[in-house]
Amino acid sequence: MSKITRPILTGVFQRKRLFGLLNHMRKQPAIWVSGPPGCGKTTLVASYLQARKIPCLWYQIDETDADPATFFFYLGQAAKRASPRKRKSLPLLTPEYLQDIPTFTYRYFENLSNRLKIPSALIFDNYQEVPPNSSLHEIILNGISRIPEGINVILISRSEPPPAFIRLRANHQMETIGWDELRFTFEESVGMARLRSEQKLSRETVKHLNEMADGWAAGLVLMLESLTRGIQPQLPGKHTSDEILDYFGAELFDKTDKELQEFFLKTAFLPKMTGRMAEELTEISHASRILSSLSKRNYFTEMRLHHEPIYQYRDPGIEHKQLRLQRYRQEQSRKQSLR
Repeated sequence: MSKITRPILTGVFQRKRLFGLLNHMRKQPAIWVSGPPGCGKTTLVASYLQARKIPCLWYQIDETDADPATFFFYLGQAAKRASPRKRKSLPLLTPEYLQDIPTFTYRYFENLSNRLKIPSALIFDNYQEVPPNSSLHEIILNGISRIPEGINVILISRSEPPPAFIRLRANHQMETIGWDELRFTFEESVGMARLRSEQKLSRETVKHLNEMADGWAAGLVLMLESLTRGIQPQLPGKHTSDEILDYFGAELFDKTDKELQEFFLKTAFLPKMTGRMAEELTEISHASRILSSLSKRNYFTEMRLHHEPIYQYRDPGIEHKQLRLQRYRQEQSRKQSLR
């Protein structure tokens, strides 16, 4: 169940600057990490917990969590995964509790906290999926109020904290890491280039890439990948993330073999997939190897382990790439029809 499974990381650049910041912020019960798609939010949190060997309960929020009963059910499943020795399950939000959800929440999170080691972390990823008027905001806030010292709640979102969380910040109970902190510095870009590039790049070249990407992790990865494919970055000045994705994403896909183009085209709309699902959908017998390779290269593909590996794309521009491929196929068909 990938919804409650932490990402599996390989070959990730260790952002020690932000690790130090997180060390300091853990003195408060809650930490909010926000930034645009592809800036490395989830990777930062997952790599930090892995490096510091901090146990965690990982929960990926989606549209189903609009129903509080669904949220508590899956959170109970996550707790069971985090503390398998506890035989008794956490309670379900059944009809008799609906009249007093706050009290149910207090007791639930107290019980949940007792199952976790000290230190530990509760991670709520993709928090931007929670609608502004959702009751889940109040549930999370009430839960945080019952979290003991030594356990942190880390919320990962594309957006800033909603108004409901203002009191946490006002009471110095929540720290924030935003886009300004998440931007790659020049030295971090040098480290990323050493890790990701097959060729040795000069500091001047990396400085140029960092300035073009404006510290945006996904843009930097795309540019490093383009250099590996023999594509020289030709974007003077700073550009938006969409412009970088449109340019380098298109260039990379134009130089990708047809099989991989078809693979992305057919799987881009899947929120999650196993190798078996990808194989059936694409009719490529080695689809599992393709997904595994993309994950190991950290090429916008994330792997989570359940009974078998589950993959999902974390490329903010995958829709752009799919539309590009669709236009490419339409153009090829048009050319063939004119012959």
